[in-house]
Amino acid sequence: MNTEILKDILSFTEDKQNTIVYFLKPNIQKLLINYYYYDHSDNDIFIDQHIVLIKKNNLHLEDKGIIILINKNKIGLCINDLYNKYYDMNNYYIFIKNRNNKSSERELMESLLKKL
Repeated sequence: MNTEILKDILSFTEDKQNTIVYFLKPNIQKLLINYYYYDHSDNDIFIDQHIVLIKKNNLHLEDKGIIILINKNKIGLCINDLYNKYYDMNNYYIFIKNRNNKSSERELMESLLKKL
């Protein structure tokens, strides 16, 4: 059964991130300290960002990893450099953290230059 528990509450609130975090277990709340809520209408999502997926129907932590694929409503994650998993973005609350690493920025620019 895929019912979104917080759907009605989120429709009334302006601060969706704090509302979702309020209803999560304390150990998940600590995990989300440096992450921000991804809203499809307000934010963009990019490859090479850290991501945490919280299931909408039970508010449990589904997975944590780095984005490797974005394709319409599907998202691919690299989990601990061991394996990849793919999820439907509509079934999860998505929290992302930008990488502020100089080497990853340099690698990104080099890959962009190679494609040009």
